[in-house]
Amino acid sequence: MSDPIGLDEFPAFVHEAFGYLPFPWQEAYMRAVAAGADWPDLDVPTALGKTSLIDIWVFLLAWQAAQGSDRTIPLRLFFAVDRRLVVDQAHEHAERLADVLREAEPGSVCERVAAALSQLGGADEPLSVVRMRGGVDWAARWLRSPAQPAVVVSTVDQYGSRLLFRGYHTTPRMRPIDAALTGFDALLALDEAHLSQALLTTARDCAAYQATATDPYFAARALKVVSLSATADDSGRPRLGVGPEDRGHPVAGRRLHANRHVTLLDVSAWAKTSTEAFAHGASAAVDALLPIIERPVMAVVANTIASARAAFQTLSARDDLDVLLLTGRCRDTERSNLVDGPLSELLNGVAPDRPRPLVVVATQTIEVGLDVSVAGMCIEAAAWDAVLQRLGRLDRTGDLALAPAVVVRTHAPDDTRTIPVYGEAAAYTWDWLASHTLVLDRPGATEELQLALANGLLLNPSTLPKLRTDIDLSALTAPSPRIPVVHRTVLDSWARTDPAPVPDQVPAPFLHGLDTSPADVQVVWRADLPWEDGITPPWEVWASRLAQTPPHAGETVTVPVRRLRRFLTRQAEADACGDLEGAPDPEQAPSKRSLAWSQLLPALRLNGPGDWTPALSPGDIRPGCTVVLPSAVGGHDAFGWTGAASTVVVPDLGDFLLGGAIAATRLDAEVITSLTGQADQAATLRALIGSAIGRLQSGDDQEPATEVVRDLLTAVIDLLPTDLPEPTGTDRFTQYLLGRLVLLRGGVAQWDTSTSTRRGVGHVVIGDTADDLRLLLIPPRTRSGLLERVPGVSDEEADSSSLTRPVGLAQHGKAVGARAASFAQRAGLPHPAIAATAIAGQAHDCGKQHPRFQTMLCGGDALLAEALPEPLAKSGLDPADLAGRRTAARLADWSPGLRHEALSAAAVQHWLNNEPQMATGLDKNLIIHLVAAHHGRGRPLLPPVADPDPVEVECTMPDGQQITLSSAAMGVDWGGPDRFATLTDQYGPWGTAMLESIVRLADMSVSEEGS
Repeated sequence: MSDPIGLDEFPAFVHEAFGYLPFPWQEAYMRAVAAGADWPDLDVPTALGKTSLIDIWVFLLAWQAAQGSDRTIPLRLFFAVDRRLVVDQAHEHAERLADVLREAEPGSVCERVAAALSQLGGADEPLSVVRMRGGVDWAARWLRSPAQPAVVVSTVDQYGSRLLFRGYHTTPRMRPIDAALTGFDALLALDEAHLSQALLTTARDCAAYQATATDPYFAARALKVVSLSATADDSGRPRLGVGPEDRGHPVAGRRLHANRHVTLLDVSAWAKTSTEAFAHGASAAVDALLPIIERPVMAVVANTIASARAAFQTLSARDDLDVLLLTGRCRDTERSNLVDGPLSELLNGVAPDRPRPLVVVATQTIEVGLDVSVAGMCIEAAAWDAVLQRLGRLDRTGDLALAPAVVVRTHAPDDTRTIPVYGEAAAYTWDWLASHTLVLDRPGATEELQLALANGLLLNPSTLPKLRTDIDLSALTAPSPRIPVVHRTVLDSWARTDPAPVPDQVPAPFLHGLDTSPADVQVVWRADLPWEDGITPPWEVWASRLAQTPPHAGETVTVPVRRLRRFLTRQAEADACGDLEGAPDPEQAPSKRSLAWSQLLPALRLNGPGDWTPALSPGDIRPGCTVVLPSAVGGHDAFGWTGAASTVVVPDLGDFLLGGAIAATRLDAEVITSLTGQADQAATLRALIGSAIGRLQSGDDQEPATEVVRDLLTAVIDLLPTDLPEPTGTDRFTQYLLGRLVLLRGGVAQWDTSTSTRRGVGHVVIGDTADDLRLLLIPPRTRSGLLERVPGVSDEEADSSSLTRPVGLAQHGKAVGARAASFAQRAGLPHPAIAATAIAGQAHDCGKQHPRFQTMLCGGDALLAEALPEPLAKSGLDPADLAGRRTAARLADWSPGLRHEALSAAAVQHWLNNEPQMATGLDKNLIIHLVAAHHGRGRPLLPPVADPDPVEVECTMPDGQQITLSSAAMGVDWGGPDRFATLTDQYGPWGTAMLESIVRLADMSVSEEGS
């Protein structure tokens, strides 16, 4: 047990971590939950610290863990938002807290909190912080232990799809683990929940189903859901918010009484299109705001990317302003360029003596996740809640004498139905505002607008209660979507992840409602995909190159499926989508018959690991998929998704792995020039690479590959500029490339063109054909240094280990059983469940004692397999050598589709029928299922593949008993579905998945350690 922690130490905890004391409402909320309140919903205005829910949860979890009593505080907190974010300051807040806990000073409150969390999770890391990403990261192991306290920041789609056992961009094998971690012993905090009613309703429905589990422990660990919204709902749940103490607080009080004055400007007649009208209106608003703002920073907030880009283009043409564009639909690397570059000034606070005002043009991405404060604002007319969210970034600290805002209407009064994103709600909000303040509409009336700004409607959290007493908020806010009910039959079908039902229920309507457009797609650009307009691309070459360097999450951008279809059919000029998830899109996808296939821009669709399909028609672009485009088609710039084809080459970020890891580097002229923007160097680079390839292929043993590679790296480095003191955009990419090439030149002692996996030797891959002037440099795997890259365990393989040495079956089974028991105990599971996971973990691989499986683990050598002193669990084959694995399986005559876990489950069932003493009082169905499902299959049926040549197999059980059975037992286990249904009734769908995850995560972690 850790040193005790008192509730009265919460203010000291917050002060130690962040340097300030909590607001009164934060301490009141903490005490309410500690007293037994079931996480009330939060009714707190923006700028009053809703992200402090993270601090409250961390403190209460540690407080309860230090007491040593039964834990009721969930182990994981999910912070979800429906916006496309440029800066996720909830994630940054959690990261800062994790750092503080990791480095807490002895004797401090933070040190005791950290100790309690570390003891609870059983690891040196007190708190894990995860950003749940979309993209193509197929090995989605975002938590190593189910007992690890963690804050996970996510979008609605990424969280919701995982909760429903249909995680976007994850394999079916990993879906049960994702579901368990998101839906069991977890707390969901849904930011601006009034904008995510569908997920809020669905999550609460799921929690209610889990609470019906017949086992009371597993029922009590159902998901907890907190709505973070200043707009009340009719759920009847208790809500807590600011009180009199907050209004009188010296800091909170100023924020609640900020002098935000709103004036209206109707520009609907100023231009032919709404985007042009908004650009004109934004320019007029900026002219009026400039002389009166108290700090040289203002924001222009648009409803769509098209309007934001139009305003950005207009304002950027002026020489009296510095203009920054923010949209949420951009890749992680461009986002980092903005955050570390021009956006850093805004995040850190703009200096009062700045020579030129800074104007930030943004979409809805500025409404949440971005803790910034501007002195003036121009807002495109939107729904009531969106207007309030945007105003929350105006004088966020309440320090200004006047904080003026101009709301701009771009659509005519009779054109309300076509207002993008917000529809009639925006029109009704405008009408209500117009009934309370002045409306101007004359072009060029800058002085008139300026005079009106000081007398506009005072709109802040203190004036809102009185103002909205006569408001029908249902008319001023977007109508709630039609939300489908999570029927038990739907939930049961989702829980069946393998094999999944056909047809399968897609999760999108349950996350965004029935009136939304289809789910998004992930888009990747690569410069090394040969393509000429009007000519069918060499799809085999594309697939081969993508197999060499698979796409990763850091190079993807999320785009609505219909927008990408329009882009590929060359119909999009500017993107009218916003930065909301699942926002309705009234536009129809282009008809397949109306467009010749040859007119489509080329695209490859990723269906699964290594499975690529050409997109030959608009309908081939399916919701939730990943699509790869050649960089030459455009569609993305330094600020994000443009939605328009162009001649501007999109930088290829395929080698920019997340976390700074180095897996492989492509020396390809198109890839390099896409990063540097120096297309004129392409011919020189091709000549250099071609010369190096010639030297490598000459067969001259006197010239080692190491010398050739270093010469080439030196020549390429000499072509790159080095005087980049504060690089942004392509200069930043050039700097990154330069650093990588220098590291490869000096950090790898030896290069080789063979497939040798000798330690410390890098591998050089030469292009497939004489015209393929490219090299792939794969650095060696090392135990230390910047070139380290230890491959993760693939849960798809029967035999997977990150160490190239064999591991005995008995040793592996005991290690997994002990690890599973440790996970289960630390997670607080009852003793029978702990014992069941321990037995299942120890027995999970006993079916590997099949003679032909042992032969496969010996590389196909049957004599070696017979001579083994003990059976193997891991072969010692290089996990990256898939060809070697396939060869071993073929030599051993191990048929494709056979599953060793089927034999393991059958053996365990035979053993349990003998009533072994160590299983007395335990759930035998659970033990059998955990063994059958330890690779994610058997939910509810294992693959119906029978052994074509059955043999007698002797399996060793956890108590030492020897069970002999025929491998014919590897056929269909028709008891699986009934067993699975019984378990989900007893432990709940998410509880059953958690029990599986404990065994599977134990198996993966032990395998990675080589045990």
